Amino acid sequence: MNKENRKALPAFLLVLVISCICGGIFGYCSASFQFSGLNNLLKDASGYFSSYIATILLIALAIVIPLICGPMYSKAKKLLNTWDGEDEEVSDMIDGKLSIVIWLSGCAIVLNFFLISAVYANGLTLFDQSSTTISFIVALVAFVLVLVETTLLQQKSIDATKKLYPEKDGVSVYDLRFQKKWLDNCDEAERIIIGKSALKSYSVTNTLCCVLIVILTLGGFIFDIGFLPSFIVCLIWIVNLSAYCLEAMKQSKQGNKIF
Repeated sequence: MNKENRKALPAFLLVLVISCICGGIFGYCSASFQFSGLNNLLKDASGYFSSYIATILLIALAIVIPLICGPMYSKAKKLLNTWDGEDEEVSDMIDGKLSIVIWLSGCAIVLNFFLISAVYANGLTLFDQSSTTISFIVALVAFVLVLVETTLLQQKSIDATKKLYPEKDGVSVYDLRFQKKWLDNCDEAERIIIGKSALKSYSVTNTLCCVLIVILTLGGFIFDIGFLPSFIVCLIWIVNLSAYCLEAMKQSKQGNKIF
């Protein structure tokens, strides 16, 4: 065992022991005290969210996204139209605003899918009453509207970025191989940024999956949620891990450095 392992092992074992003790205490308390009341409360809250709140949030999302991202894109577009092609400070401002638009619209897409799945969680009861049916139709229209809005925002932002960086011309956001073609047009500095960002994303995802699997395991013990949520998290976890490792081995064979 090398020096680094001997130095790190005690702290690792301490965390492991503390985690086991905390898990044992939590399990004992869960078995000793009844959580049925809390379980029923969570089910009621989930049903209310699916029936009412999710639709309201979809409508709000369809309204808020253009109000936030629209002006930001317009400012970036105005700066781009007046840019002399050399001022790096202005180009950084344009790039920053467009990046925020792409980021926010991407988050909106994820939230959009979550909210529509929450609406669908009501099942066939959506069609039991005219009011719930109308609510479902409104939610569906809002869902489609958010998809259209975010897609257009990302398309316009990418097109503006191509004007900012002419070497990326010829790449369409609607192309199914958009990411690969975009990467092929990136220079070495941009590839370093992408590599470091991907590594950070990989690390954060692994940490989040680890935390979620602990929460869901305890949730299955207390709230009878079954193993499906844990399975989904583990599926995402193993896909993330496998994709990174396989790509790293591929790039290593090609003589490329993994950042």
